[in-house]
Amino acid sequence: MKKSFILGIFSCAAAATMIFSVAGCAQTPQTPQTYERNSYTVEVTQAESGEPSSATEVLQKIRPSVVDVTGYSQTSASAGSGVIIGGVKNSQNEYSQYYIVTNHHVIEGSDSFTVDVLSIADGGEESTTAYSARLVGSSKKRDIAVLSITPPAGTALTVATFIADSDAVKVGAEVYAIGNPLGILGGSVTHGIVSATKRNVNVDEIGSMTLMQTDALTNGGNSGGGLFDMSGNLVGIINSGYESYNGRRVEGLNFAIPANDARTAAFSLIETHVEENGVVTEYGYVEGDARIDLTFSTATLYADSNLSARTSCLVATAGSESCPVYTAWGNAAKAVTAITVNGERHSFLEAADSSYALTQAADDVMAEVKAGDSVIIEYKDVLTVSAGFFYTYNYLSSETKTATFTAEQYVYEP
Repeated sequence: MKKSFILGIFSCAAAATMIFSVAGCAQTPQTPQTYERNSYTVEVTQAESGEPSSATEVLQKIRPSVVDVTGYSQTSASAGSGVIIGGVKNSQNEYSQYYIVTNHHVIEGSDSFTVDVLSIADGGEESTTAYSARLVGSSKKRDIAVLSITPPAGTALTVATFIADSDAVKVGAEVYAIGNPLGILGGSVTHGIVSATKRNVNVDEIGSMTLMQTDALTNGGNSGGGLFDMSGNLVGIINSGYESYNGRRVEGLNFAIPANDARTAAFSLIETHVEENGVVTEYGYVEGDARIDLTFSTATLYADSNLSARTSCLVATAGSESCPVYTAWGNAAKAVTAITVNGERHSFLEAADSSYALTQAADDVMAEVKAGDSVIIEYKDVLTVSAGFFYTYNYLSSETKTATFTAEQYVYEP
């Protein structure tokens, strides 16, 4: 069967509030962070103040830490990027296993993975080595996933250094974006600045995220790659960008998950997974992430079957069978009138400034739901009436129904 090829970069639906950040400084490596995990130690390097090196020296050092990621399913393959962030060390203080952070949307839907690792010889010659990778865990809400590889004994790979605090990165700071554009140009480098430190952005299929904005050029396949400062420290994980807005082509609007957020999510995925003899038996998760999988939109519906008045309604559908309301709703769309979380009710009957605002408000409410929270969704069925040979109209039933559930812990399983 012919395989389709999907490039890993998400698009954004809109951008909103900018929040300023505090001052930062250049970074160089310091003592790594470690924590015990059963019988082995996981190590991830962080940074402290120091002076930057020349661009060529920095890129020579950091480019091999960015890898090409390919995911495979029965019918397709997807391409993206990843960054080596740490690993497991043996008794000789050598890495025996490496962890790679990438995006959830890069690995989603795939059941096997390969990682191409770049090597740069002293003379400048470049080569790549392909490794089979296994999924450690993934968080859709945070668009972060972790893979692991086990190279032959004695193989030393380049590990990226996280910046000490990505909240200290300032607007105007110069950055490099490194990744695998088009899925065929691994190790590509672009240069730009941090355009904004914290943008509230609505990302397709995920919802609202707080992201770092950059004008460093990225393309499909860059997702999961690294955004580095001039000292070579990882300040973000590339995940999304605008290609058009309101029907107009746009350039230079690209976004990355801040390093603080990416590091926290990756640590949790590593810490909670269970692995035996090189086989992941239980996938990692970010504690508190809730399994919701509701997709919101806005539709214009009639108030009743007499088509007496039209109204804008918040409409929700279950994204999959794992959605907590799928048993009650199936694949049908429902008009949501209110959502109550732990006793706090949010109504969606009031007029909104725009259809986007209504959808955004619902996304914001559900984004705050954590595993264990009590949720009540008030809704009406969306019905249809025929209006001749060619037309049907959607309208609301008069009965308000409720769906009640306790949010469960989200654990991604391919």
